[in-house]
Amino acid sequence: MKIFVTGATGFIGGFLATRLLALGHEVVALCRSDDSVRAARAAGQVAALGDLGDSSALARTLREHAPEAVVHLAAVIATTRSAKTVDEVNRAGTERLMQAAVAAGARRFVFASTVVTGDAHGRVLVEDEPLPVETPYGRAKQASEAVLLERGKKGELDPVVVRPSHVYGAGGWFAGLVRDLERGRFRVPGSGENLWDMAHVEDVAEAFALAATAPRPRPLYHVVDDTPVTMNQVVDATASALRKKPPGHVPIWLARLVAGRNAIDAAVRSARSSNARLKQDLGWRPRHPSSLEAIPDVVRALAA
Repeated sequence: MKIFVTGATGFIGGFLATRLLALGHEVVALCRSDDSVRAARAAGQVAALGDLGDSSALARTLREHAPEAVVHLAAVIATTRSAKTVDEVNRAGTERLMQAAVAAGARRFVFASTVVTGDAHGRVLVEDEPLPVETPYGRAKQASEAVLLERGKKGELDPVVVRPSHVYGAGGWFAGLVRDLERGRFRVPGSGENLWDMAHVEDVAEAFALAATAPRPRPLYHVVDDTPVTMNQVVDATASALRKKPPGHVPIWLARLVAGRNAIDAAVRSARSSNARLKQDLGWRPRHPSSLEAIPDVVRALAA
């Protein structure tokens, strides 16, 4: 199966591409730069030049490679301070890619959304209920979901929305947390007793692989591990793995001044999420059911 992947050389995308290649699929990676082209080819991927901001280039690239499925991971992250940038890349860019996929005859379109959209005040998030949406990142992702699902209703695409929670592993935001703890520069915003729904990057990549290749998936899945934790537990476990003392705390208002409202609002929201549908439909099982047990190995991998 030929699968077109945006963000294939990124944190989640790298793990996904490796998994898809191991399963015998061809991975075509959307690349914006010569460095990305080299990285994609070195990883065994087919490099395809293009940009989510260029509709014509996207259309040419999709027509040239004619993939059977598209997995859209590329996005600016939730900590981005500019709401305009978040909307342009995460919403408008996604809509351009959808249009190019339809024109190229691709059927399956897997979209990387998120459950981290706002504060659920500790409730369990399930696919059949609306998410709390309070951030520019959350609004852009929800808007893209709506457009994709509407295209599915019209028969233009076979949509699958995958909503990971806080994705940790040897890269991404977790690598930044490890670096800041090592340097003594991290403080927990607020009490730290807010619930976090975690997911290891390897398990998230497996969920995306299943969503892209399963015969008849449902349109929406949440991806989390089996063990809800608090922010304090995650930070303390990481500090312990680094042989550091747990960090102190700062008021949320002060943390927002330093790191930006979007970043802190994503950190202090409190929610759990259900992975029952993903297990039931696609046979997914987390290799890392508890982040607290997996964090020491991730820290060692980052050190290496």
